[in-house]
Amino acid sequence: MRILIAHSFYRQTGGEDRYVRQQAELLAERHDVEVLARENADLVSRPDAALRLTFSPAELRAARRTVAAFRPDVIHVHNVYPSIGPAIHLAAAKARIPLVMTVHNYRLRCPNGLMFTEGQPCHRCQAGAYWNATMHDCFPTVSQAGAYAIALAAHRFAFRLENRVDLFVAPSRFVADRLEEWKIDRSRIAHVSNFTPVVTEPPAQGESGLFLGRLVPEKGVSVLIDALQLAGDPPFEIVGDGPSADEMRARAERRGLRRTTFLGELDRPGVDAAIARARYVAAPSLWDEVAGLAAMEGLAAGRPLIASRVGGLAELADEDRGAVVPPGDVDALAAAIRQLADDPARAAEQGRNANAFATAELSPAVHLERLEAAYQRVLDRRA
Repeated sequence: MRILIAHSFYRQTGGEDRYVRQQAELLAERHDVEVLARENADLVSRPDAALRLTFSPAELRAARRTVAAFRPDVIHVHNVYPSIGPAIHLAAAKARIPLVMTVHNYRLRCPNGLMFTEGQPCHRCQAGAYWNATMHDCFPTVSQAGAYAIALAAHRFAFRLENRVDLFVAPSRFVADRLEEWKIDRSRIAHVSNFTPVVTEPPAQGESGLFLGRLVPEKGVSVLIDALQLAGDPPFEIVGDGPSADEMRARAERRGLRRTTFLGELDRPGVDAAIARARYVAAPSLWDEVAGLAAMEGLAAGRPLIASRVGGLAELADEDRGAVVPPGDVDALAAAIRQLADDPARAAEQGRNANAFATAELSPAVHLERLEAAYQRVLDRRA
């Protein structure tokens, strides 16, 4: 099969970018794969960045050239904002090639893609009232909010890009259900979990708790820090960086946390070493996280997961392989932390369950098989 992957890589790289690269490598083991890549960092100083977000004739020509030269059987699009815009959707339609799209966030209905702003979940724009993004703290600037609001309105109601997608790939059952709520027919939705390499022989349980991810309000790190204080200051490592980093360090100092260490952003070996030192992984998100790659990595390494009951996270953690707590509930999070910090035998048992779950549901082999089935589904439908 010939597969063209299209993705605009983010200015600050994260789990989605890493997943796209790993997916391309995985597919290339059995198929011919080409990646149409754009770097959003290249748009920082471009005066036409806002226009390219809505529609770029040059980008459309480039997409059509790529499609014509590679002649894919399937086009798989991930993130198109802001660099690619609607170009790959229009090029796929022109060439009559099936288009598959992985839903990594909620940008089909929300300008900032999170359905979260000003510290809480938000659904103001869902029906199409995108001007709300300019009236709330959804973006760093009002001009950026306006650009995304205009682009989303144009893509949804003028270009009707949603109708040009043959199959939406939902990384969690939660996202699949959300797409149905948005009136996308179930026949156009496939649940295919993201994947992560699974550790066949997980290292012995460590002592520290671990958070992996960007330090931004929606990740719930402020709740985590308050819970660590309530839990009695157990050993804990925070891996990641972001706009809330300084604020979170100051908060930890005010709470008197002496055993919480901020490690900043680490390379892959550094992340793997941090997971190996951990007894459990905490994902205290406040937004409806789509899937949670960091949470998956912890499970794959045999670490139990403490997660908020939001989005796709609740599907990854349960009592057999961690704990699920209400989002923002400091007391419940502290109790779950204390339980695993004080009971290494329980943590080890849940870690074994976590690794078994990851082997059965989150491995590269399982992902490849399900993704191939999704591609074949759209090809058979077109035939």
